[in-house]
Amino acid sequence: MWLLDTNILIKCNKLRPRPFKKDLTFTTILSIIEYPFASKFEEMSIIYPTLLHYGQALKYALLLRKNGTPIPVIDILIGVITVEKNMILVSEDSHFDDLQAVEPRLKLIGLEIYIESLQKFDKI
Repeated sequence: MWLLDTNILIKCNKLRPRPFKKDLTFTTILSIIEYPFASKFEEMSIIYPTLLHYGQALKYALLLRKNGTPIPVIDILIGVITVEKNMILVSEDSHFDDLQAVEPRLKLIGLEIYIESLQKFDKI
């Protein structure tokens, strides 16, 4: 399952057909707030942060600050959700490289690899 970050939602909106798989493609309400047009993408499910996510995000925020690499809280929450749900984050935002340094379980790929993965999935 893939969780798409805001920058990927924006890029995917320009592609036809949009590279989404129902029941396998997710985003967060945070990305929808950043890019409201994505709320029209019917093939995607939306995940909402829970109290557990906020608590874990605080831990990562403190680690990132200690390392001298603070990142926006929205990116921390998106990363936390991705890890907790055992998903693959699709993003081209370098902030997630910093998060991956403190949370190596964060699986991260770019748009090109995501599209290749979808094509392989279709062949199964």
